[in-house]
Amino acid sequence: MDLAASEHLPLRRSRDWPALARDSLLMGFFIAMACSISLSQGLLALLCVVVLASPRALPRPSEEEAGPATTRIAVAWSDLASLRHHPLTPPFLTFAGLTLLSATFSGNPGWSFWIARDLLRIATFYVVLLCTRDSQHAVRLWQAFVITLSLMAAYGLGQAYLCSTRPAWISAAWLSEICTHAQRVRGPFSIYMTFGGVLFLGVLFSLSYLANVRWRHAWWMLPGAAVTVAALAFTYSRNAWLGLAAGALGLVLTARKSLRIVAVLATLLVVGAVTLPGPVNERVRSIVNLEDTTLQDRVAMWRAGLSMIADHAFLGVGPGEVRTWYQHYRRPEAIRPSTGHLHNSAIQIAAERGLPALFAWLWLWVVFFREGWSILAKTPRDSGPRRALICASLAGVVGFLVAGLFEHNFGDAEVAMVVFALMAQPWIVARELATTKAPGPGAAK
Repeated sequence: MDLAASEHLPLRRSRDWPALARDSLLMGFFIAMACSISLSQGLLALLCVVVLASPRALPRPSEEEAGPATTRIAVAWSDLASLRHHPLTPPFLTFAGLTLLSATFSGNPGWSFWIARDLLRIATFYVVLLCTRDSQHAVRLWQAFVITLSLMAAYGLGQAYLCSTRPAWISAAWLSEICTHAQRVRGPFSIYMTFGGVLFLGVLFSLSYLANVRWRHAWWMLPGAAVTVAALAFTYSRNAWLGLAAGALGLVLTARKSLRIVAVLATLLVVGAVTLPGPVNERVRSIVNLEDTTLQDRVAMWRAGLSMIADHAFLGVGPGEVRTWYQHYRRPEAIRPSTGHLHNSAIQIAAERGLPALFAWLWLWVVFFREGWSILAKTPRDSGPRRALICASLAGVVGFLVAGLFEHNFGDAEVAMVVFALMAQPWIVARELATTKAPGPGAAK
């Protein structure tokens, strides 16, 4: 070969700049989801531009890697127009349409449309689905996420130490910036509940990987998961703790090596019971304490929300209008004088956007679990990383919905974006299974 004849070398293919930009932005997006809402939203917007402006950069198998039939399937997946046939598109579109309709007839349409911009987060699902090449690529993205989240968890533990000891060598002004609550750590986010929501989703992915992949390929995730669980404890977010417990139970039912999960969680519980400070253990016990004032206040909010739904069943009071209407429905036993959300995702959606929007929202989850379980059933048991992705997706959504019984986490941008990214994983695996019969990368046995 004449090395001087560079035009005959595959240099141009190796420098596929649109694909390189897509992969770099996607990796940055997964890292940003663990530490910065502003950065993650900016990168999501850029990814949307890349997808729309350069659809040829979307990953698809070559003719040599797949026969004509499977190539047509892969091309259909990468074709933007084909997304309308995706099983989740009808419930997504129905929910979005009903949300916009509710905003139109809201008492404050301008504000309601501004709040309804949360619909743009749904793009996370489609961008991750379109831009992730295969399960190996997906695993690398999530590994970057959990590594970054472990660092943020360590930062959160540092916050807990500094805010409890308040050392004299740190200025009071700086301490006041990081210690926005006397005990609860918020990490890089604005509030501790957001931090807790992102942390437990990261823990569930790590547990799913540990329970589906060979130990020699997965052991390194255990220290990061332990640090993340410790930081989760210091958020004092009971809804996140319950979400973690529900998701872990889901993993026990779906993962290949469920005993690993039981062993890891049992060890963490024992260590936590011995080492965690008294306030954390008291917070755990308050979960089942019906006399707890915060629980009583939540029940009062739920009752107020149900009254809103009874009076505004079809379109709700409008996105973002719960705070305005809460004064009219506030229960006498309520503790807080006002609230912007009702600490329950389902009640919040029905109160804001009406019962039809709630049914569309529930429809979304029914379709997701039905299709996700079907894909898991078709995934070979020796495809460890593939099953880890699907199990993490199913467990993450279970945990998210359980946590949402006590917190409006569907309206939490940071948490919702991670969930939408998790939701795409079963279809990434399904696309790969449709184009190849080879076992997944690093298949567990």
